[in-house]
Amino acid sequence: MDLSHFFIDKESKSPLYIQVEEIISELLRQVPYSLGEKLPNELEISQELHVSRNTVRKAMYALINKNLIVRKKNRGTFKNIDNNRIKTTLNNWYSFNEDMKSQNRNFKLFEHDISICKPDLNIYEKLHMQPNRKIIRLLRIKGYLEPELYVESFFHPDLNLTLEDLKDGDIVQLYQFLEEKLKVKIVFSQEEISASMPSNEIKNHLAVEDDKTPILIRKMLIHDEDGVKIAYSIGYYLSNRFVFNLNISR
Repeated sequence: MDLSHFFIDKESKSPLYIQVEEIISELLRQVPYSLGEKLPNELEISQELHVSRNTVRKAMYALINKNLIVRKKNRGTFKNIDNNRIKTTLNNWYSFNEDMKSQNRNFKLFEHDISICKPDLNIYEKLHMQPNRKIIRLLRIKGYLEPELYVESFFHPDLNLTLEDLKDGDIVQLYQFLEEKLKVKIVFSQEEISASMPSNEIKNHLAVEDDKTPILIRKMLIHDEDGVKIAYSIGYYLSNRFVFNLNISR
């Protein structure tokens, strides 16, 4: 084990255990630990990083509580391979962020970009619009430790949304925000989920380095309670990171 290329900033406002947690999280993404190799023990990590063993223990407990690592009796500490995929339900639009919180995965926003564009003809058709009208496109890239989800959302121009309305990168629940902003009630979505190999653009955004990792594509056409089309979103999910659950009643 060589942690010499990692640095603990003891002058930083970030607590030492958080910095250690981030370093261990980085180790979990690297071979051999990403493949299930036993992690260094607390004493080894504390000596390598020049921090107390209690600091390392606190970081380890934080990662255990997030289900990212597991301790196996008489064997050591390992990456939690069984918890490698993120499970989320498709029951409602608000479930995703709540699911992430319940799994102790607070997703970060890696990119937030808004622009005016002329989208593909398919999107005009989905929104029942005349071609060539300019509409707002919102791009967001999110993930826990690294980018895992790329979402493009296109908003019907009759909503009178502006770029200023969507510039805030702190918007967590987009559709709840739209309801409050536009004074509408979103009640229905038509969805389509498929699998495909990623384009070069998606590979770059989601840091896909091989040609064997497919993506899940989730397309959503959102309506309000009067049947008015609000938005069309396309989400690109890493298939080796997400599992969609469906609850279906008779």
